[in-house]
Amino acid sequence: MKDPSRIYRWLLLVASLVTIAFLVGAAVHENYLAQWKVVQREYRDILRQRATDDRGRELLAKFRIEMKQASIPALGTVDRCVACHNGVDDPRMTDVEQPHRTHPGHILDKHPVDRFGCTVCHHGQGAALTFREAKADDVFWDYPLLPPEMTEATCVTCHDAERLPSDQIPLLTAGMKLYQQKSCGSCHKLNGRGGGLGPPLDNEGAKTKHQLIMTNLKPPHTTWSWQLAHFRDPAGIVAGSQMRNPTVTRQEAVALTVFVLSQWKRDVPESYLAPDKIEQKFRALHPTPLTGEQVYQQFCTSCHGTGTYTRWDKKFARFIPAIRGVSLTSAASREYLQTNIEQGRPSTQMPAWGPHAGGLLPEEIAGVVEYLRSGATSVPGVSPLTVRGNSGNGLSVFLRNCAGCHGMNGRGGIAPEIGNPVFQRAATDEFIVRTIRSGRTGTAMPAFQRPEAPALTDQDIADVVAFLRTLGDQKGQKSLAQNLTSSRAGGKQ
Repeated sequence: MKDPSRIYRWLLLVASLVTIAFLVGAAVHENYLAQWKVVQREYRDILRQRATDDRGRELLAKFRIEMKQASIPALGTVDRCVACHNGVDDPRMTDVEQPHRTHPGHILDKHPVDRFGCTVCHHGQGAALTFREAKADDVFWDYPLLPPEMTEATCVTCHDAERLPSDQIPLLTAGMKLYQQKSCGSCHKLNGRGGGLGPPLDNEGAKTKHQLIMTNLKPPHTTWSWQLAHFRDPAGIVAGSQMRNPTVTRQEAVALTVFVLSQWKRDVPESYLAPDKIEQKFRALHPTPLTGEQVYQQFCTSCHGTGTYTRWDKKFARFIPAIRGVSLTSAASREYLQTNIEQGRPSTQMPAWGPHAGGLLPEEIAGVVEYLRSGATSVPGVSPLTVRGNSGNGLSVFLRNCAGCHGMNGRGGIAPEIGNPVFQRAATDEFIVRTIRSGRTGTAMPAFQRPEAPALTDQDIADVVAFLRTLGDQKGQKSLAQNLTSSRAGGKQ
């Protein structure tokens, strides 16, 4: 009879040989074909060709193929990048291919690898021993290797960007200027200053890709790819985004991306901070007030533009008032403008800018008020109304002439919200009467008492003012709702 176990012995023999082959292959790969060892052998050959002086021959004699790393306990990192980037500080390697080439510039003169490592500036997975895992843009790693031009973003970890030479950080410098020129602070807070329509940017650079919506982003799915695409087309990356398209070129989008990535409050030992960084921390606690024009440029132009004419905002489907228009600034008091700036317009896109809201200093608010009024002209006062207003009649006049733009209850229309509580507190009767009579030049607000064809009588205006004053309290709002309900019911009958 045939031995029934013979087939199993053959299977065991084959499996054992295959296992041994895999083990031998793994041993060869680990001890001879590992990527970092192949790279080091290539570097040794280059070093042998260029070792033409005593220093070069000394380096060649001491060179060993071994795993190299920079361990920096103060930063909590172990960087093995130098296992492949062997010529990073060798001036003989300026014209060779990567990864053997010398680090560009002279940054290593003041930032030696053995003290700073590599990932503090470049990010990436420092403990990796293959290029793919070190780059880490398609593996599970929070901070993949930054593209070369974006490493400027990490300089602010230890330095004040405003004190560094602009030729060393050209993109970061451009991004800082664009942030101000595009009035990004109108919607975003940074260091406690700015609007509240968008998210704060104080620690935006610390975000990982898992915190961003990647659905509409083409690979690679990295934070800088997301930021870059978002600056070019906000709503295309985040559906329903309220962010206006900043209309920037690709290079400008890269600069803004570098600036946003630099917003990372990374905790490093004080011994790593440059003196200018310590000065920056002091200045943040004792800020120098901006001028009125600077405040307007940084925090107002995104919505109001030059402020000299009304704007139709397609994003929010409403008119943006001409806050520097002569008609407004000639009629509005300083107190009116200051109140609207400090308290904003609740439930609208106009945020509060007081010290505990938008972060503006009292002197900055006073400065921007004066800047708004800089084009004001002296106008004669309005003749006071000599008739008493009736709010009931005012409702009818308001619905016929005003509700189409200002909304049924003075809110929610396409024009400024005159039923808003801040407006109600800040606007005087004289201010309202002047606006109704003379309108606003350069805006959609017409004059309702034109010499050639007066649309409203003094009695009509008095009635409207009386009605408007009922919008500032809950009782008046309730009465308005009842009146509107009654009028609709009557219309149906």
